[in-house]
Amino acid sequence: MIRETVLRFIEKKASLEEQKEVLAWIESSEENRMEFARLKNLSVAMDIMAIEYKGRSNRVKRILSWSVKVAAVLVAAVSIFLSGKYVQECNWRETAGGQFTEITAPYGEVLHFNLPDGSKVILNSGSTLKFSKLFNDRERDVYLEGEGYFEVVKDEKHFNVVYPIESPMFKLSVLGTTFNISSYPDNKNVVTTLYDGSIEIEDLNTRENFKLQPHYQHIYEKNTGMSTVEPFAETYRWTDKYVVAKGEDISTFTERLEKIFNVNIIIDNDLVGNCSYSGALYGGSLQQILDNMTYVSPIKYSIKDSGKTIIIESK
Repeated sequence: MIRETVLRFIEKKASLEEQKEVLAWIESSEENRMEFARLKNLSVAMDIMAIEYKGRSNRVKRILSWSVKVAAVLVAAVSIFLSGKYVQECNWRETAGGQFTEITAPYGEVLHFNLPDGSKVILNSGSTLKFSKLFNDRERDVYLEGEGYFEVVKDEKHFNVVYPIESPMFKLSVLGTTFNISSYPDNKNVVTTLYDGSIEIEDLNTRENFKLQPHYQHIYEKNTGMSTVEPFAETYRWTDKYVVAKGEDISTFTERLEKIFNVNIIIDNDLVGNCSYSGALYGGSLQQILDNMTYVSPIKYSIKDSGKTIIIESK
């Protein structure tokens, strides 16, 4: 594959035939997938460099800043390589006139990467993180839709998370800490969980502030608009490949599994309202979870369409 053709594809300037050619090349081998990811992330790094070049007057500072930014983006690229799979939708892409970088974890995939300041982020399936290309220059602001686990590097500049993206309700501020935010649009609650450090959450509608200490959660109920802060007993984290359920009906629980594993799950109507789950199921694979479900409830399952469709019935 000619490098120039791949670069045109990345820049969305390739013809239809070239697009087909590049996609076929990507799918032909793991080596090609890794090379494409490397070129894609280097393209983002060059964009960051170009913006900083315009905004800086001191050449020495400029060069140092470029080096840090490129190194950070390359770390992100390596992190994506180590995830074991490359999925085309996992691309970095520009938004808002090229001023923001957006990272999306497709359904069925979990994405690990580092931000330019070194902070670690794990995006859950179907989640999006957006941040300015000037991130870590004057500010450390990110925007989240879905679920993200953060290990924030301590710095004098506050690290802010605004969420959800489309209709922001909360702004979280920290200097350095470890926390998780779950803000999927179709979830009943927005849940922010603090593991280490301290965080302050501002309700952007009421301007009410909530300060959390380790092992506390902020829970916002969308139906009532009420916020509560309560302790939690840390046992399992989704980042350790556990799917935690708290009395969820089988219909709600399987909807979550559909997102996590990118499958279609069809359940027997007789099971809805009569079968629920509490506890933690290991999510190393969908089949492991389905097997565990059959141990604790009167169900059986079958797999169709090369693993894309799951049918759950009463035993």
